[in-house]
Amino acid sequence: MLVPAITQSLRSVLFTLIPAGIITFLAWAIAGSAYASTTDPFRGATWIFLGAHSVPFNLHIPPSGIEGWLTYLPLGAMALPAIGITAGARKVLDRTQSDGAVWAFAAFYTLIVTLLSFVSSNDDVFVIWYWALAFTTPFVFAVTFFAINQFRFTHSLIYLAKIWGILLGAAALITGISLFINFRTVHQLTTVLQPGFIGGILLLLLTLLYLPNFLIATVSYFVGAGFAIGRDTLISPLEFTLGKIPALPILGALPTGRHPLYLIGALVVIGVGAQLAIWTLDNGPAVLRQTIALFAISSFVIAYLGSGALITYELGTVGPSLWKFPLLITTELLVGVGAVRLLPLIGRK
Repeated sequence: MLVPAITQSLRSVLFTLIPAGIITFLAWAIAGSAYASTTDPFRGATWIFLGAHSVPFNLHIPPSGIEGWLTYLPLGAMALPAIGITAGARKVLDRTQSDGAVWAFAAFYTLIVTLLSFVSSNDDVFVIWYWALAFTTPFVFAVTFFAINQFRFTHSLIYLAKIWGILLGAAALITGISLFINFRTVHQLTTVLQPGFIGGILLLLLTLLYLPNFLIATVSYFVGAGFAIGRDTLISPLEFTLGKIPALPILGALPTGRHPLYLIGALVVIGVGAQLAIWTLDNGPAVLRQTIALFAISSFVIAYLGSGALITYELGTVGPSLWKFPLLITTELLVGVGAVRLLPLIGRK
């Protein structure tokens, strides 16, 4: 039982580690290494692998001596290990027909990630092993659980998925339009970086992996909560305080000032709330209450996943607020629900 679990956990790790290694060796071959050490690409591949699992890093970058935490990691990168874990868990189950073997697979996978975090750390990039264990364990076991169990989703979960699909889809549309309108700024940011051909491909890949983070920030902006790109900054329709920003081309889509009219985006959330009330008319109030509760919890989780720190003190806070975003978006959803549920009662009276 243990042999298939161990071998498959190694294969699932390599499913993500090998592409990370290809990227690192390609970048190392083109740009070189500051210390001309052949261990750098191996460590770099491991760091990319750990970052794909949202493991936080403590960095000390020479020669400037910049020090800080890197916790604002691309959510899109989590798809690759999720695919590897799902495939590995199902193969273990097919071969052994034992749930115990599957959970052993998840445990060995988590152990490998923890060991890699320990052996890859150095004076410049330090990964605390127990943080790696704490962040990896729920992710690996949750993906494994959903991989080996078939679910018939309840109405509440289906409605929840529809709500976030509408909100994130609208955010993607708005982000695309903003990038098109501010194409000159995006081009200027790309020119400043001068990434070259291969570097441009890697920059595009990094941007795509960070796209879910940016979509979360866009939703937070239009509901009125806004988001930060650094300490003491706020980008919202009613307030615009911005300092230094990373030279990422997609940031060319940022607004350039206060735009109170953009609060009209809150009407989308209110409209979704009204639609939720209509969807649940035939399902009873329990389904509506469950969906609202799940939405409130998921909004906090999404705010947490879409926020973090980018090494320096100035960029120590990036993303939506952990309390403003869930509070405002849940309130706006409740306004829409209340409008549909209460107006007929008022009309009868």
